[in-house]
Amino acid sequence: MIKSFLLALQLLTIIPIKIKGNADERELGRSTAFFPLVGAVQGIILVGANLLFSIFLPQDIASALVLVVLILTNGGFHLDGFADTIDGLAGGSTKEERLNIMKDSRIGAIGVVALVLLLLVKFLCINFLTSHLSPLTFSYILFLLPVIGRWSMVPMAYWADYARPNGGLGKAFAEHTRLREFLIATAFMLFFSAILLGWRGLIYSGIIFIAVYTITLFFKRKLGGVTGDVLGFQSEISEAVFLICVIIFFNLCNQGC
Repeated sequence: MIKSFLLALQLLTIIPIKIKGNADERELGRSTAFFPLVGAVQGIILVGANLLFSIFLPQDIASALVLVVLILTNGGFHLDGFADTIDGLAGGSTKEERLNIMKDSRIGAIGVVALVLLLLVKFLCINFLTSHLSPLTFSYILFLLPVIGRWSMVPMAYWADYARPNGGLGKAFAEHTRLREFLIATAFMLFFSAILLGWRGLIYSGIIFIAVYTITLFFKRKLGGVTGDVLGFQSEISEAVFLICVIIFFNLCNQGC
């Protein structure tokens, strides 16, 4: 179990972890059980960074730097997948065309625009929540942000097949994420959500669950399955959806919830 967690930490972050020997595809697939724990490590870093930035910097700059830390902790890996996925969906009319476009290392204009809009939405959400939530509640939200993002890749990998005929990093996750990994990852995510946010955390988790299932069905229809890029896309979208849900709930409560 320790090796699986360290492997997940190595895959999803820039933290310099060295694991003896080479991991096979089955071990990579099993590491998905610990994706939410990797998100928890990133969440702790985000909370610490926010506390530090808030002492010395104006609120909007602190919010922007928190987003930068979120991106840097995983090396922008998921953002790259997000942009490639958008390019493929926008530029291809068949499954094969979409997959070929996504495989291109270059980012198209539509991918760039989508990337900018995604980061803008995240920044505005973080900045809004910093202003309107108590410091403790905002810290909980910030901690859960990468936890939910990393978890969301696990059900998608469990529900969908690998879309490409040839191998890739996403293949190990799609083919070797079993019910066990899905349940363990979900248990971690629900535990953190319930402990920190109570019943509201469970509602947010349920909304994200529905969103992941819907998006997975969409990619099964468009691509015949998922790829590593699509998993990264899912992680980024889930983070944005989570932040938006928190803001919607906050506004509803202010109107008489």
